[in-house]
Amino acid sequence: PLLLPQTAFAHLRRQAAALAALRPRMNACCRHHAPLPCARRAWLKGLNRFCREESSVKTGQHRCCQRGGPR
Repeated sequence: PLLLPQTAFAHLRRQAAALAALRPRMNACCRHHAPLPCARRAWLKGLNRFCREESSVKTGQHRCCQRGGPR
């Protein structure tokens, strides 16, 4: 669990949640017959989800989301 105060740092919680959600997908890619394309798809899917969540809050978006999202 992330050790952050409950009253702030929501942006860090969102970042940590995105990385935590990515871990099982990346682990699955290690057993995939084409691990690199699998990992790229997992990363892009996770980043797209993170950017959607970032755009739903009133704080400023992470810099990777401001550039038009992942490619």
